[in-house]
Order: sequence, then structure tokens, then C-alpha cells
Amino acid sequence: MRNGDRITGELKKFEYGLLNLSTDAMKTVSIQFDRINSIHSSKYFEIRLNSGQKYFGRLKKSNVMSTVDIISVTDTVSKRLWDIVLIVPIKRSFFQKIDGSFDLGLTYTKASNVFQYSLNTKVTYRTTYYATQLKFESLQTDDGTSMSKNNTLGFAVSHYLPNKWQSNIFVQGQQNTQLDLDYRVQAGYSMGYDVSRTNSVRFNVMGGLVANQEKTIATATTSENLEALLGAQVKWFKYRSPKVDVTSGVELYPSVTNLGRIRLEYDLAAKYELFKDFYLNLQIYENYDSQPSKDAKPLNDWGVITSIGFTF
Repeated sequence: MRNGDRITGELKKFEYGLLNLSTDAMKTVSIQFDRINSIHSSKYFEIRLNSGQKYFGRLKKSNVMSTVDIISVTDTVSKRLWDIVLIVPIKRSFFQKIDGSFDLGLTYTKASNVFQYSLNTKVTYRTTYYATQLKFESLQTDDGTSMSKNNTLGFAVSHYLPNKWQSNIFVQGQQNTQLDLDYRVQAGYSMGYDVSRTNSVRFNVMGGLVANQEKTIATATTSENLEALLGAQVKWFKYRSPKVDVTSGVELYPSVTNLGRIRLEYDLAAKYELFKDFYLNLQIYENYDSQPSKDAKPLNDWGVITSIGFTF
């Protein structure tokens, strides 16, 4: 530590400027990067810089303050802690490579006899160069006479490339009764780029192509479409307790086969830590379609969701 103290433990992860260290006496502690002088470990790690460059190797104590020496197979390099955005051990166990979140919200109003539930879960399996994600989002509202459904089930594989680039292959199914959408099944490919990745902010953009099949509810009409994909996401994270995580993302789908049609999906999610790994969540979403089916009365569907969740 910069004050001269030494702490011994198992390095779980260094991310968002926060070092998670598992110790015998104090269990797992979180240490801010600006209080660390150096780190050393004989284990094997993946180290990622804010420039997008990656290293694989061991960590050696550096003689320069707030610096670590990375020992790779061919060389030893020194890097400042504020230039490092990620240090994770190369794990061999399948379950050690999994992380995710689970959010649940329930609302009932007696005066209007409206019951609403929301479920949002994501599970990610990470390896050195790939990340596989499975997500399920569900929002259902029952007013006693009808039920409104907004469901999404998605699967994606991301390949991390040099110089802050990544490629993505994804398959997704959607349902939105508000927009007269019985189902939409889509598959696509995109390329993404990290414009900025620091210990508190991430900003990335992407572009690609998506093919889908849609079926309306009222007329049971099916159609096939080819769409372009343009997207951006900003994530801000405050690592000092209480932790705050705010993510805002937008995806724009201009149709290639039906010129003039544009779909838009926007999501804003904010998480506030109540206690370790448990969060209070606020989510705002907007789904827009410039040319929905003739039986869909609105052009958009939006909502505000509050829930309790935990991460693992």
C-alpha cells in the first residue's frame, strides 16, 4: 500500500479501479487503486490497458510507486495502475468463469387491480478471448381483463480482437403485445469498438446487419426483413461505497428491405448498492417502430421499472 502497509491474499479481480482481495483474516476486501503502491503474484493473469492492449503473465513488485511489472513469456514491462482497467486470473474451473445478475420486481395496485412483474437476468461465461452471454428479460402487466407482455430472450458470443475491437454473433427472440408483435426472431453480426475504457467510464459503439422474421398478433401475418444495426452504450461506475452503476444504451435498426422503416430500442439502467452484491435498480426503456403493423395503435412502448437484484 502507499502508506507502507502490506496485505496478503488472493487477487480475485481488479476492475473499475477497485482491487478485490480475498484474505484469511478480513475475508474479501476492496481496495481503491489510488491507495495501492504495487501488486505481486506468482499466478497467471490477463491484464488489459485502457488503450485496449492485453498482456498475459505474472505480476512482480515494482520499485516505482503505483506501478506493477508484468512478466510475460518474452518480456517484462512496467505499467501504471491508472493505465490498467482489468486484471483477472486465468481460471481453469468452469464455474469460476461465470458471472451474472438477477433482478426481480413486483407491483400490485388494488384500486386499479393491476399486477405487474419484471424479471431481468444475465449470465456471462468468459474466457481469454471470448465471452458468451445468455439473457432473459420479461415484463408482464395484468389488469384483470387483459395481459400485456414484453419478453426478450437472447444469446450472444463476443470475440475480443486487438486494438479495442470486438466481433459479435447473436440470436434473439422478442415479443411485445403493445406493438402487436407476436414474435420476432432475429440473428445478426456486428463489430464493436471501445471508444473509451477507464476505471470509471466505458463508451463503445457498434455496427452490423440483422435478419429477422416477425409475426403480428391480430392478423397472424409473417414477414422477413434485413436491417442495419447502429448502436452505442455508455457505462459509468462509482467504485467507492455505496457503489453506483449507470448504463445507457441505444440500438437503431434502419430497414434495408423496407426502406423508410426504422426501429429503435433504448435502455437506461441504474443500480445502487444496498449491501454487498445486492442492489436497488431503476430501469427506463423505450421501444419504437416507425411502421408497426396496421393493428398496432401506438408507435412506441415505454416503461419505468424498479426492482431488487443481486450480482454473482
